Amino acid sequence: MKIVCVQENIARALSFLERASGKQSTLPILGNFLLKNENGQLKLSATNLEIGVTTFVSAKIEGESQIALPVKIINNFIHNLPSGDVVSMNIDGNSVSLESGGYTMKIKGVSPKDFPIIPEKKGEYFIILPAQEIKKALQNILPCVSLNDGRIELTGVNFLFTETEVNIAATDSFRLSEYTHSIPRANASPQYLDFAKEKPSFIVPQMPLQEITRMISPETETVKISFEENQVFFDIDGVLVVSRIINGKYPDYKQILPKDYRYAAIISREDFIRAVRMASVFSSQSHGEMTLSLIPSKNEIRINSQSANVGENETVLSCEISGEEPLEIVFNPRYILDGLSVIETETVHFLANSSSTPIALKNIFKKGSETKNDTFLYIAMPVRK
Repeated sequence: MKIVCVQENIARALSFLERASGKQSTLPILGNFLLKNENGQLKLSATNLEIGVTTFVSAKIEGESQIALPVKIINNFIHNLPSGDVVSMNIDGNSVSLESGGYTMKIKGVSPKDFPIIPEKKGEYFIILPAQEIKKALQNILPCVSLNDGRIELTGVNFLFTETEVNIAATDSFRLSEYTHSIPRANASPQYLDFAKEKPSFIVPQMPLQEITRMISPETETVKISFEENQVFFDIDGVLVVSRIINGKYPDYKQILPKDYRYAAIISREDFIRAVRMASVFSSQSHGEMTLSLIPSKNEIRINSQSANVGENETVLSCEISGEEPLEIVFNPRYILDGLSVIETETVHFLANSSSTPIALKNIFKKGSETKNDTFLYIAMPVRK
């Protein structure tokens, strides 16, 4: 089989395939990608058994064949070619010759018979979401995924679908982040409404979602999603990502989220970040804790930390606070900084009820600039004394 294609096209595909390929020494076939002629199109696929990536590359193809090739070696060769060059590939049995200008390479491939079968999507996509919003949401949510395999369901991101909303959430039991995308009834397709009637949910592992955020370029407009036979499919600019789902029941976190808050403060995001960072310098020398004091009568928040060996620090922030009696809450500074890092507005809403219940951080959009279809919520648990 002979193949002729442009360097940029195949280089882009190979970059996705290399990250999706496996590196297990027990299954060396996973370090390869599958190349084949499928209905006159050049189809490339790779998998590590947790995620599968399939894409098609525009090419001129003569003959019928398929072969598994080492993705890292081929990717390095293609990416080092001058941009815009034409790449010629000649497959003869289990060997492949590549040529572009004065550059040539010959490499042995592997029989495709041992290459794992990557699930194929059979039905229609039931929902199409805005790509840039999804990318931003996943970048904000993924840091909250648990790294502890003791609760396997927390090592992924939960997708919950209703007839009017898509909720995407992650938690490690110390903090939680949730993105909500509202779906106007008029924009909901019949396929989506049929799917969402029973409020289905599934948990997607962290790694496939990390790859999806990388695949979404500034030009990507939509992400298409389909769920079939315990597999979830994402289509990003024609690149198909398939992931297994995590078996298990995600915690019903909505039941523990407060419906109302007794205290609400509006704080400058930059001032808040600066104060917490200062407190973290001293807290890191002790128990990793800082105390945040809300004083509604003075419209002040005091943030302090101390170390017996180093000293102490206190910052007073002026802000708007609604509430009654003063309230003290003890936090791990890192969890507050993680939440503030994903707030995108100049001011932040800090919401609290008591010293032992979850607090919330929210964006505060300027009037007329809020996106009505998308909301983001960050929840952090205080340190209980």
